Amino acid sequence: MTEKDGAIRAQRYLGPADDPDALRQANDIRRAAADARTRRTTVSMLKRSGIPAPPLDMGRLMEAIANAGLFRNGVVLVGTGAYQVYSAVVGAALAHGTLTTQDADLALVTLAVASEPEGQRLLDILQRADPTFAAQMGLDPREPPRRFRSAAGFEVDVITRYRRRSADERAVRMPALQCAARPWRHVEFLIGDPIMAVALHGSGVQVTIPQPARYAVHKLVLAQVRGDTSTKRAKDLAQAKELIDALRLSDPHAVDDALADARRRGTKWKTNVDRSLRELGLDGAWLV
Repeated sequence: MTEKDGAIRAQRYLGPADDPDALRQANDIRRAAADARTRRTTVSMLKRSGIPAPPLDMGRLMEAIANAGLFRNGVVLVGTGAYQVYSAVVGAALAHGTLTTQDADLALVTLAVASEPEGQRLLDILQRADPTFAAQMGLDPREPPRRFRSAAGFEVDVITRYRRRSADERAVRMPALQCAARPWRHVEFLIGDPIMAVALHGSGVQVTIPQPARYAVHKLVLAQVRGDTSTKRAKDLAQAKELIDALRLSDPHAVDDALADARRRGTKWKTNVDRSLRELGLDGAWLV
């Protein structure tokens, strides 16, 4: 039988043609293939209706990571890759989920590791999406890689939460994945209680992403941390506003909860959130 994994199509031997177990497996695979064809039709219809979908490279990468079981076992898709999945989650077409070819974020996938899953090394998984993926080594060649890049310039960055209150900047080793993860500020807030969603690629790819309200509030904080000179600041604020506007209609209490959680984390958090809300003109109902 032929199976698809990212950009790879592989033959799998099930057993002799007269083996009852092999026949059962073959029938299960045929039924799954029929279901996948139906889902592909639905995915195509949703994409034609204007709901943002990941570019081909990103979609293949999501598929390979999902097939390896990483999204079910502690890995969360964050950043632009996650944002492109939110339209179907919040019930609104998010314009900032559609990127131009000039946008650097189009060629970057960020994976947050909440708890390290068992399994194969990350590079092997990425190479199923694109065989040209290679590890980008740091200054110390003895340290495992925390970023991977394809020949076309597509990058995968691995991040994680700080392990100590002192905010140690050193990379955290991930032995099972044979890579390292860069500690990222505020990531523990972003990936708290993540959700499962479907990315519009192929027959649909089940991914783990942050709660949309947490993503929006994280962007409110990040916009102020970056400062006025950052080129990404405007996008942070635009994505936060789009999500909050959509959640106002579909799930306003989720925004209330995420804002309350952020403000409880200290004066800096509260100040950054409130400054961004004022900039966006959202300081009426949610500014306290």
